[in-house]
Amino acid sequence: MALGLLIAPLKPLEAKTSNFENITIELNDAADVTQTFQEVGRTEMDWLWFSLYKARLMTVTGRYQQGQYPLLLDIEYYRDIESEDLLEATKDQWQHLKFAEKDIQRWLSLLTATWPDVKQGDHLSFKVMDGQTSQFFFNHQPLEIIQDADFAEAFLAIWLSKDTSRPSLRAQLLGEKPCDC
Repeated sequence: MALGLLIAPLKPLEAKTSNFENITIELNDAADVTQTFQEVGRTEMDWLWFSLYKARLMTVTGRYQQGQYPLLLDIEYYRDIESEDLLEATKDQWQHLKFAEKDIQRWLSLLTATWPDVKQGDHLSFKVMDGQTSQFFFNHQPLEIIQDADFAEAFLAIWLSKDTSRPSLRAQLLGEKPCDC
């Protein structure tokens, strides 16, 4: 997810899970009707010879336009990663993107209460319903709804901002470059 994961302890990788298929995903929650998403693009985060995760960006139409919702970012982890390491990596990326420290701290407090540790094969998905409302899903089970007008764009900026620390991942998620993942 973020460069901070590069320094996180890496546990042995036994085998990658199966490749993503070009399919639709349906996620339900009590506050929203079922939405069907189509893939915009996919990418894989590698560090040295380790694969950390595979991510897919999905929208209702299969095309991305900033500020157009709903959309879904789905991350499948290839390694066990503690939530503290995910939080630190996210903080590093927000600092890289030059978000205000007070905003970073507010957003981290939201995530601290929400994110679990992830294990190999787990999915952590981020669904943005509208400009004010977003929600994480852990293995397709809903976690708390986040009501913060700036959070969704800030979280997505880690991957989708032109100033991201990983421009090649951005290009793959946006479908501008293919990923052989």
